[in-house]
Amino acid sequence: MKVVPMIEAIKKNKTLFAGSVLAFILMGAGQSLLGPCVPEFRQIFGLSIASASMIVTAQWVGALAGVVTLFFCGQKDFIKLAFGLLVAGTGLMAAQPGWPLTLLGSLAFGAGYGASLALVNSRLLESFGASGPSMVSLVNALFGGGAIMAPLAFVALARSSTVSFALLSAGLAIPFLLAFQFAAPSHHHEVVTETSTVFRPSFATLFIGASGTAIEACLIGLGPSILVNGSFSDVTAANALSLFFVFFLSGRIALSFAGHRFPTAPMIIAGFAGTAALLFLASAGILPTITYPLSGFFIGSIFPNFFVFGSSLLGKNKKTGPTLVCAALAGGVAGPLVVGQLIAHLPGLTSFLLLAVYAVVITFFASLILRKHFRALRP
Repeated sequence: MKVVPMIEAIKKNKTLFAGSVLAFILMGAGQSLLGPCVPEFRQIFGLSIASASMIVTAQWVGALAGVVTLFFCGQKDFIKLAFGLLVAGTGLMAAQPGWPLTLLGSLAFGAGYGASLALVNSRLLESFGASGPSMVSLVNALFGGGAIMAPLAFVALARSSTVSFALLSAGLAIPFLLAFQFAAPSHHHEVVTETSTVFRPSFATLFIGASGTAIEACLIGLGPSILVNGSFSDVTAANALSLFFVFFLSGRIALSFAGHRFPTAPMIIAGFAGTAALLFLASAGILPTITYPLSGFFIGSIFPNFFVFGSSLLGKNKKTGPTLVCAALAGGVAGPLVVGQLIAHLPGLTSFLLLAVYAVVITFFASLILRKHFRALRP
């Protein structure tokens, strides 16, 4: 990272930077809290495990609804609304006025989360210029930091979902208020030409991005289950997941230093290739509690690179950000649904092998599709 230009860019956009950083840390915290809160929701409302787990499903449905809505909303700026939904959603989950309204809170939080991913990442690329790719990587890395810290804070707060979500809602009110001070997007002050707003969707590129988040979601959500299926204890599997998040966060922080130095397409391919190599080792029983977590370093780099690459390829248009995030979320939903059904039928660590083979296929596919854009889309 070029330190001086980055510092100057942060000073110039200090309100946007502060609001984005805080919002992403707390979004990561909110998303990672839903799983640990399921048992408490089950007890409070007298639910079955399946019914209580709907709190997680509602968040993902809301996220998809948020970005799909953005796609059809034209040139309006909805960052304040997105942050407002985060505040309202966590507030409802803290108040818990009944199970339907608590589910509505998760849905609202998800809508704000999905919309914020698209809107804030696009604004960072636009406002930080040459430092934009590094800034996207940095802010998304901090999202992972919030996801790591929130479960620890939940335990420290006596496993109280009410207190945890109330604190989150209060914290998210800060970026919501800061959003009213964000500078207007630059295109609001310029004559927007037809070429600057052309939308060029590339379904092959969107599929590559969706595949990255599909593998990521499987490793985060199902990695421990795969280890348990391979005769590792629950404690060992949980520790491996924690280590995975450490490497995941490390990969995104490293990318914040390298994001402006290298073209994004080769880094996307390297992310899939590195993930494939480590998952092959894990599936072969070669230190799987180390090689599986190490894959987080590579898989964590794919979404920020995909967003930067896709933003250049699809064109400077309000539909670009929502389209990229929608593809990523679709992969995040579909991947675990498919692999989750297969784990029970695959012996030992074979599910890691399945993911490794898929990563190899996408590495080859990405090499063919993205190669022609290496120079044109250099940050």
